[in-house]
Amino acid sequence: MTTGMRGARVLAALIVMGGAALGPGSAAGAEENGPDRTVGKKEAQTKDRRPPRTEPIGKTSYPLGPSGPAFQEPVAGGSITGGAPASAVDHPYIVGIRSIFWEDNGNGGLDGWQSTCTGTILSSTKILTAGHCTVDLPLGTTYVIAGRNNLADTNGGFVAAVASTWVHPSYGSSSNVPRNDVAVLTLKKPLPSQYTPIPMVAQGSTSGEVDGTSAQIVGYGITASGQSDSGILRAATTPIRSDSTCSTGLGAGFDAATMLCAGSPGSGIDTCGGDSGGPIVATVAGVKKQVGVTSWGPTTCGASYGAYAQLSLFNSLITADLTRPDPNNLDWTGDGHSDLIARTPGGQLLLYYGTGLVNLPSMQAFGGLVTSIGTGWGSFAKLFRVRNWNGDGTESIFGMLGDGNLVQYRSDGEGNFTTGSAERIGWGWNVFRDIMVTSNWTNNGRPNLLGRTAGGDLYLYTSDGSGGWMNGGIGIKIGTGWNMFDTVVTPGTWLGDGLQALIGRTPNGQLRLYQSNGAGGWVNGYGVLIGTGWNVFTRFMSPGDLNGDNQVDMIGVNPAGGMYLYPSDGHGNWLNNGLGIMIGSGWNSLNAVF
Repeated sequence: MTTGMRGARVLAALIVMGGAALGPGSAAGAEENGPDRTVGKKEAQTKDRRPPRTEPIGKTSYPLGPSGPAFQEPVAGGSITGGAPASAVDHPYIVGIRSIFWEDNGNGGLDGWQSTCTGTILSSTKILTAGHCTVDLPLGTTYVIAGRNNLADTNGGFVAAVASTWVHPSYGSSSNVPRNDVAVLTLKKPLPSQYTPIPMVAQGSTSGEVDGTSAQIVGYGITASGQSDSGILRAATTPIRSDSTCSTGLGAGFDAATMLCAGSPGSGIDTCGGDSGGPIVATVAGVKKQVGVTSWGPTTCGASYGAYAQLSLFNSLITADLTRPDPNNLDWTGDGHSDLIARTPGGQLLLYYGTGLVNLPSMQAFGGLVTSIGTGWGSFAKLFRVRNWNGDGTESIFGMLGDGNLVQYRSDGEGNFTTGSAERIGWGWNVFRDIMVTSNWTNNGRPNLLGRTAGGDLYLYTSDGSGGWMNGGIGIKIGTGWNMFDTVVTPGTWLGDGLQALIGRTPNGQLRLYQSNGAGGWVNGYGVLIGTGWNVFTRFMSPGDLNGDNQVDMIGVNPAGGMYLYPSDGHGNWLNNGLGIMIGSGWNSLNAVF
């Protein structure tokens, strides 16, 4: 197995409008007068060892859940260049990561690509991989695939969807190579118990990093630079090398403080494109432990040494993500990053995909590709998104018409509507001044709608988990006096305790937090003041996580159209000293953002 950032991207067939979907009407072009994304292109990373874009995508969807036995049958151990085929049953901690994404081809259409990476299991819902495998996937959909020797073989294994992503807060690139190159994917549903974690080396431990230590590399990468055979699990043994050897062999790109390297130049053994995010494993005190994450290497795989993110430095940061609650991302495309959907005055819906990062000079919260996903949406008095209303883990767009009818447009979880027809799911909703969405108000794992009347009464409606209503569709009154607020937002579990929260804004700009008790009632029915001055925004909301720290954020749009990000620490406190970070302009040209 050979390598040079080691993720694989593969060309798909050209389409006219990738991700374009049917709403009340459809359109094949993006609105030219939408917000300025102020996005630069990613720095070319020639050492990330992505395979050449020559292999067409065979399919753009992976059916979720099990597809036969937990592990495919063991493969024969015939030798290949630099390693041998491996059986997933012998590496139950390994997963393949496949992302389908779309890029503007400059001719009025989009090209589809497939990215292959590797990951390891931290827990039933957490997957460790490389940071560069997870960021800036235009209109992307990501799948985690366990138990397969061949990712394309659907006879066996388990496929999971991604809910959210944590990326190292200092992830970036320098000297054309990735830095702090680690990320954690959170899955929408847990993997079955047959797929087991591998322990990481302890924080600060140098065990397993001694020069000459025999280590195992495992991944779904290609067998040599220029090949297109990613997706087959392979393994090889190679020695870990000293920092001085790595610095000499890899040059200025190697950072001894955050990286380790391994290999024997000339042996033909190395990681390569598609192995990114996979493990290098060494025996520490008699126990196999992951000591590094496959990151980068020379463009020609095997020409020198392979570089790995050093887990003895990153263990604590990675482990901290294991207990973070779901930030409830508004993720239309399914790549684990929050997206925004906006409506123009002409009734067109535009999708702004989230990059998963904010902290790089060349990358903003939303990518440069804006996609039209429908026309004719101007008749709705209210538009909002609901995740998992039908029990399938996907998002729907709900719309309330002026006559009070409430309709649903289902999606496939990949950025497309399943049909062009609306489903009426309720009527009489025009009695409410506002409608809000929470993901788990009564602690039964089902989403809810909250209706607020002009008189300030608050009513709770809960999904039955299959597209209908609990309680016969009759709302349950859970509060009064909510007309003191001009806006109420639902940021999920704002305090990080698993309990849903509401935040109300008064006309004078105060923010007050109200916390659910997990049983449909309240922890603090009087509210807690958490901010002032928020009346500077004409619109504000919580999109989930925008900056890649897997913690709830808030965004606000001022009258001039500037959009500002307010990150939190996931426990009810503001980061960045409570100061907003400008992430876009021109958002006042849109009459709805959700």
